[in-house]
Amino acid sequence: MKSAVRWGTWGKRLLVVPPIVLAVVAYAWLVKHSPPLTVQPEDEVSRMLETMVVQRMDVCPKVSGYGTAKYARSWRAVTQVEGRIDKIHPELRPGSMIQEGEVLLEIDDSDYRSQVEQLEATIDQQNAEIEQLEQSIENEEKSLALEKEVLAVLQREFDREETLLTRQAGSSASIDSKRRELLMQQKAVQDLENSIALIGPQIKALQAARRQSEVQKTQAQRDIERATLTAPFQMRVGEVQLEVGQYVTVGENLFEGYSGAEMEVEAQLPLSEIHRLFVAERDESEFEEQLTQEAFRRLFAFEAVVNVAGNEVTESYKGRFLRVREIVDTQTKMVGFVVGVENVPPSRQERPQPPLLEGAFCDVDVFGTTLSEQVVIPRRAIRNGSVYLLDDQSRLTSQVVQLAFTQDDYAVVASGLEGGERLVIANPSPAIMGMLVDPIEAEEATQKLIDSVAADDTERPSGHAPSQFLRTP
Repeated sequence: MKSAVRWGTWGKRLLVVPPIVLAVVAYAWLVKHSPPLTVQPEDEVSRMLETMVVQRMDVCPKVSGYGTAKYARSWRAVTQVEGRIDKIHPELRPGSMIQEGEVLLEIDDSDYRSQVEQLEATIDQQNAEIEQLEQSIENEEKSLALEKEVLAVLQREFDREETLLTRQAGSSASIDSKRRELLMQQKAVQDLENSIALIGPQIKALQAARRQSEVQKTQAQRDIERATLTAPFQMRVGEVQLEVGQYVTVGENLFEGYSGAEMEVEAQLPLSEIHRLFVAERDESEFEEQLTQEAFRRLFAFEAVVNVAGNEVTESYKGRFLRVREIVDTQTKMVGFVVGVENVPPSRQERPQPPLLEGAFCDVDVFGTTLSEQVVIPRRAIRNGSVYLLDDQSRLTSQVVQLAFTQDDYAVVASGLEGGERLVIANPSPAIMGMLVDPIEAEEATQKLIDSVAADDTERPSGHAPSQFLRTP
């Protein structure tokens, strides 16, 4: 009974063997007769990135700054004579415009005119005294000539008496008498010569006194002219407080006048940006060993536009570079560029425009020489001194570039790009060199770049039309 039970248990266990053997045989057959494995290549996925064609354009370097307008020419009226004010120009009031040559005020000059008359009388008296002395010299010289003739006669008589005495034909008393007469005549001649000699210094003294009187007369006449103040140029009157009858002294400040035709704006420009104005190649002959004022003007021949913001509109004025300040602000690193503006008279204006006045806060744009055929790209396309490009197979590459300068939202490339390359604008993060790119033409970014470059040149006084900027490579 136990044997039958044991055999039934082992029989059940042996039933699993045939299926296992069958599975092994089937697996061996399948391995032996299965088809060879094939590799299915996976399609490469491309990335879509915004791109644009690198173009060449005419670029106008520009530096912008801010400053306050002030009058270029000013004149301070200071009295050179003293007296009461007799007359004042009716328009001599703050803010009035007075034309060149108009009489501003007149100071009482009666004292100076009396001084001129007195000096003229003194000069006439001195001239009369000089004429009298000159006539005395003439008379004395005539008398001297006669006395010399008498002296010659007496000398001959004395010589004859002396001869007779040697021959013992004359007497000692007679020769002594002749000697006395001769000596007295010699003394008369000497007195006349001394008198003539003394008249010469007297004439010189009178002539010196006359010159002094003439100088005083000239000074008095100049004071008469100084008693009348005229406008040295067409000017706008500043603060003034004068009345007829007011007494003024020498050296007193009366008022100030300003030339409204010429204005100056000292624009504070960043020192780090001024170099872009000198990017254009210049003739080496302009760089002299000693920079003269004329060479300096040629070197800094920059145009400028001065903009003044108002309540509703912005007025623009054509300017020209005048000079650069001598120091750089140590805190702001700014340097002062002085720009001149001419207030054009209404008769010469193309459209009605108010004059630029002192104190106006101005936005100043200084323009350098236009650079032709420059490689220009958006600033945002530059990453750590390099740009991303697409090769002929639309794969991503990197190119190091050197910049001439950056301006607004674009950059001018000095080396690294020649134009015609396809530039990747968007940041391909992560950037994998050689990856396939599906380029998307960034027409809006291209047009924005063209408009930005064109705007800088059209803002200058002699700017070109925007259509002249784009240069297709």
